[in-house]
Amino acid sequence: MTEEKEVAVENGQENKETKEVDSELESAIIRQVEYYFSDANLPRDKFLREQVKLDDGWVPLDVLTRFNRLAKLSTDTDLIANVLNNSTSGLLEVSEDNKKIRRNPELPIPEMNEERRKEMTARTIYAKGFPKEALLDDILKYFKQFEEVENVIMRKYLERSTKRRLFKGSVFATFKTKDQATKFMETKDLKYEETPLITFWQDEYLQQKQEEYQAKKDKRDKKHKDKEEKDDFKLPTGTVFHFSEGADTMKREDVKEALVKLGAEVAYIDFKVGDTEGWVRLAKENSAKEIAEKITDGKIKIGEKDVVFKILEGDEETEYLTKTVEEMVKRRKNQKNNSRQNKGKNKGGYKQGRKRRQDQNDDGPPSKVKADS
Repeated sequence: MTEEKEVAVENGQENKETKEVDSELESAIIRQVEYYFSDANLPRDKFLREQVKLDDGWVPLDVLTRFNRLAKLSTDTDLIANVLNNSTSGLLEVSEDNKKIRRNPELPIPEMNEERRKEMTARTIYAKGFPKEALLDDILKYFKQFEEVENVIMRKYLERSTKRRLFKGSVFATFKTKDQATKFMETKDLKYEETPLITFWQDEYLQQKQEEYQAKKDKRDKKHKDKEEKDDFKLPTGTVFHFSEGADTMKREDVKEALVKLGAEVAYIDFKVGDTEGWVRLAKENSAKEIAEKITDGKIKIGEKDVVFKILEGDEETEYLTKTVEEMVKRRKNQKNNSRQNKGKNKGGYKQGRKRRQDQNDDGPPSKVKADS
């Protein structure tokens, strides 16, 4: 092959590659502009709806080129107009001077009401498994292999350290029809490259997330409530004695009397008759040491026994007080529940009694059922 022919072949290849790039750019421009005027976007795009009202639906192309995604493709309004003239969807019209475009007047803009939201949700799916560095164009190319997708929303989150919105790796995709969405959802082994996709109907996904959110909220609320209840029962420290080696006939009153003689202010005695050991909680912060100094050899004679008293300190005291507070909270809850039940019974009894009185005050003789009641 001569050098001239080689050059000609190279040029031919270059022209072919350029043509393919132009074709890809043309498709991207048509797709992007038609999205702006689509049923999925236009009803909820406040700015564009306002523009549409200004000039019988016509919107200047130089206005559209301010939109980021179209601007990344091209800001050449002549090029964009020529490309849109090649669209076969029938959605858009280009003005005679190639300066403006509008949505086909025969295709009215659907009203974005609750009924339409439900209809769109019914043909919207959730898909997760896309790489977090993926671009919208990459994902649009992926969905191109399926039935027509009206809209793809990349789900993003705000990274606090950089204040940037980053892709989560999941999308909401709205198909043209419910049947097309169903066909996608029934496709087996959906993958993006080699990564399997996790898919749900949008409704199912949102319901699942709502339940997860509510469960977390309930857990937080319960934790907060439990903390408040425990704070209500915050007990002074340095106040707990454990006693042992008592007689099985020993009573709470015996233990309390012995400690009061030493000047103790007893708050509670955790002890059952028949046991030989128990716990005493004093009322004043750090008062146990003061009383302990008055106990000879750590023993107090109660009845015929020298009962051994030991101060609980550190982890031992913390564990005991924590358990005590939990039991106090539990008792309060039980009391509240019993109180509600009793109120319910009383209210029911009041209503029944009131009904009987009303029956007796009705004109005419009471019916047999009323009389029997």
